[in-house]
Amino acid sequence: MFANLLVLTLREPGEERPVPRGWLEQFFMRDFTGHSAFDQTLAAGDGRLEVGFAVSSEAVREEFEKWLRGRKMIPQGTALEVREAGSERNLK
Repeated sequence: MFANLLVLTLREPGEERPVPRGWLEQFFMRDFTGHSAFDQTLAAGDGRLEVGFAVSSEAVREEFEKWLRGRKMIPQGTALEVREAGSERNLK
Protein backbone atom coordinates (compact mmCIF):
# COMPACT_ATOMS: atom_id res chain seq x y z
CA MET A 1 0.00 0.00 0.00
CA PHE A 2 2.81 2.49 0.85
CA ALA A 3 4.68 2.56 -2.42
CA ASN A 4 6.66 5.74 -2.01
CA LEU A 5 8.40 7.85 0.60
CA LEU A 6 8.05 11.63 0.66
CA VAL A 7 10.48 13.89 2.49
CA LEU A 8 8.92 17.06 3.91
CA THR A 9 11.24 19.92 4.82
CA LEU A 10 10.60 23.39 6.21
CA ARG A 11 12.92 26.00 4.70
CA GLU A 12 13.54 29.38 6.28
CA PRO A 13 16.29 31.84 5.42
CA GLY A 14 19.48 30.19 6.65
CA GLU A 15 17.71 27.18 8.17
CA GLU A 16 16.25 23.87 7.05
CA ARG A 17 14.50 21.30 9.24
CA PRO A 18 12.25 18.27 8.82
CA VAL A 19 8.55 18.66 9.51
CA PRO A 20 7.87 17.25 13.00
CA ARG A 21 6.25 13.81 12.97
CA GLY A 22 3.50 15.06 15.29
CA TRP A 23 2.39 17.61 12.69
CA LEU A 24 2.29 14.91 10.01
CA GLU A 25 0.23 12.65 12.24
CA GLN A 26 -2.16 15.48 13.14
CA PHE A 27 -2.92 16.33 9.53
CA PHE A 28 -2.72 13.01 7.71
CA MET A 29 -4.31 10.79 10.35
CA ARG A 30 -7.64 12.66 10.31
CA ASP A 31 -10.63 12.48 8.00
CA PHE A 32 -11.06 16.27 7.75
CA THR A 33 -8.75 16.63 4.73
CA GLY A 34 -11.52 15.57 2.33
CA HIS A 35 -8.98 13.71 0.16
CA SER A 36 -9.56 9.97 0.16
CA ALA A 37 -6.05 9.51 -1.27
CA PHE A 38 -4.64 10.82 2.02
CA ASP A 39 -5.99 7.63 3.64
CA GLN A 40 -2.93 6.04 2.03
CA THR A 41 -0.41 7.88 4.21
CA LEU A 42 1.68 6.92 7.21
CA ALA A 43 4.01 9.23 9.15
CA ALA A 44 7.31 7.37 9.28
CA GLY A 45 9.31 9.88 11.33
CA ASP A 46 10.24 13.55 11.32
CA GLY A 47 9.96 14.77 7.73
CA ARG A 48 9.09 11.32 6.36
CA LEU A 49 5.71 10.30 4.98
CA GLU A 50 5.02 6.92 3.39
CA VAL A 51 2.34 7.21 0.71
CA GLY A 52 0.38 5.07 -1.73
CA PHE A 53 0.17 5.44 -5.52
CA ALA A 54 -2.91 7.69 -5.33
CA VAL A 55 -1.09 10.36 -3.30
CA SER A 56 0.37 13.27 -5.25
CA SER A 57 3.37 15.06 -3.73
CA GLU A 58 2.00 18.36 -5.08
CA ALA A 59 -1.38 17.78 -3.38
CA VAL A 60 0.45 16.96 -0.15
CA ARG A 61 2.43 20.20 -0.38
CA GLU A 62 -0.55 22.39 -1.24
CA GLU A 63 -2.99 21.01 1.34
CA PHE A 64 -0.51 20.53 4.18
CA GLU A 65 1.02 23.99 3.71
CA LYS A 66 -2.45 25.58 3.65
CA TRP A 67 -3.27 23.76 6.91
CA LEU A 68 0.01 24.81 8.56
CA ARG A 69 -0.44 28.45 7.57
CA GLY A 70 -4.08 28.48 8.62
CA ARG A 71 -3.06 27.39 12.11
CA LYS A 72 -0.09 29.78 12.13
CA MET A 73 2.30 26.87 12.70
CA ILE A 74 4.78 28.29 10.18
CA PRO A 75 5.58 31.97 9.53
CA GLN A 76 5.26 33.74 6.17
CA GLY A 77 8.95 33.39 5.23
CA THR A 78 8.90 29.60 5.60
CA ALA A 79 8.47 27.32 2.58
CA LEU A 80 7.36 23.69 2.67
CA GLU A 81 9.29 21.43 0.32
CA VAL A 82 7.93 17.99 -0.53
CA ARG A 83 10.02 15.60 -2.60
CA GLU A 84 10.15 11.92 -3.32
CA ALA A 85 12.89 10.18 -1.41
CA GLY A 86 13.81 7.68 -4.12
CA SER A 87 17.01 5.94 -3.07
CA GLU A 88 16.96 7.62 0.37
CA ARG A 89 14.27 5.15 1.47
CA ASN A 90 16.83 2.71 2.81
CA LEU A 91 18.90 5.29 4.68
CA LYS A 92 16.79 5.23 7.87
